[in-house]
Amino acid sequence: MEAKATLKTKDLFGFSIKRKRGLLSMAGKSFPSVRPLLVKKDVEGRNIAIDTPEKWAERRAELKSIIEFYLGEKPVFSPPPPVFHCYEENDTPDYRHLLIGYEVEPGEEVKAHLLLPPKEKRLSNAAVLCLHGTSTEAKDTQMGLGQLPGRDWGRYLARRGFVTLSPDHACSGERQPAGVKPYDSSPFYARHPRWSMMGKAIWDGERAVDILCQLTDEVDPERIGVIGHSLGGYGSIFLAAFDSRIKVAVSSCGLTTWEGNPKRMSWARDTWYIHFPMLREIFLKDMELPFDMHEFAALIAPRAFLNISGMSDKTYAESAADLPEVGWQLYSVYNLLGAAERFAWFLFGAGHDVPNYSQALAAAWLERWLVN
Repeated sequence: MEAKATLKTKDLFGFSIKRKRGLLSMAGKSFPSVRPLLVKKDVEGRNIAIDTPEKWAERRAELKSIIEFYLGEKPVFSPPPPVFHCYEENDTPDYRHLLIGYEVEPGEEVKAHLLLPPKEKRLSNAAVLCLHGTSTEAKDTQMGLGQLPGRDWGRYLARRGFVTLSPDHACSGERQPAGVKPYDSSPFYARHPRWSMMGKAIWDGERAVDILCQLTDEVDPERIGVIGHSLGGYGSIFLAAFDSRIKVAVSSCGLTTWEGNPKRMSWARDTWYIHFPMLREIFLKDMELPFDMHEFAALIAPRAFLNISGMSDKTYAESAADLPEVGWQLYSVYNLLGAAERFAWFLFGAGHDVPNYSQALAAAWLERWLVN
């Protein structure tokens, strides 16, 4: 492992500052630092400013290539045809509710709630893919089931005129084999040992967008967004980063940083839900990170992106201290691309939750960029 360079400076108030790679120390207290988005190193290790859209396009391509490598090897089969089977159908005053099933891999079916508001109430045929968090109720949280409030994006947005699609995440809900613990990813890795759960989540999200795009009477393919909380929050970021058909992304309590974060091993554990297997050795040996989560999020720019995070969210350990800087870094990319208005960063004082004002903000953001 390479040695960590240490820099010593003084801030305006005379405090001694010591910075190691990814760690800032002031007066004996350590804070995580944030990797800059608009700086890269050349082959000789010198910092090069990324100060034009053209330079960012080159950097974006580099980041995408790096991230694709750590997502693992995609399957060799082609995406299944975007057709679905309707298992149940019910009418309510707010929407028509279809329980549908469609293939994401040959022989692997996903069930999802498809909600279709009446034509006179639809908002320009805009549609939102709604990704659930780590709940045993899986897709059914989007219909208001489960013990925690505010997770029902599918129902909430359909009542406001959006077509919504809410599928089960891989290894959850009706997709998990009998007798296997919810969100245990071992059956997936038995099938795809060289892939990753995050690569799979992006693949499955793309298949869900395929379904929305073929609903030509109900959905405008130029008006598709994605939203989610927690697991669904970073799932929304990852999908939007790789699928340009997503015009708007909203992440609720889904963004963190890994640099200097003592809980980052949860992203590369070796049991239960394993996000990025290839990052495990890097985290264990404290090696230079190939990418961080906000660099993943930067791939969304210049398409609209709203991040909502709780400053007292303990899920991601110390990373809350980094969130203002992460927001500034992402804003800087959007600003460079002339799309500052398409980026929003909302930090609230509560924890890993969805207060009603977060829901209202998310709906307003989706309406602003998908409808108006």
